[in-house]
Amino acid sequence: MKPMTHEEKSRQIRKEALATILLFLLCFAWHVGFGYGLSGCDITIFHLPLWWILSTPGVFVVAVIGVLFLLKKVFINFDFEEETEEN
Repeated sequence: MKPMTHEEKSRQIRKEALATILLFLLCFAWHVGFGYGLSGCDITIFHLPLWWILSTPGVFVVAVIGVLFLLKKVFINFDFEEETEEN
């Protein structure tokens, strides 16, 4: 991997932070959407309401898949310290 400039590192940090915020918003919308959207539904699975199954364990699955996607496609391992060249 080629060395990154300070500006490239800052841009990458902003990209990673934005992607993390977007994943959080997706998880929040999933949790609240299924929690309130299906609250009137009478379907149960193992005596638990469908809204709970989809909102609580469902958001965990979405979060894990989202984090794996971020790790593979968005995050880059780099050292933020300034590199010094020794002669």
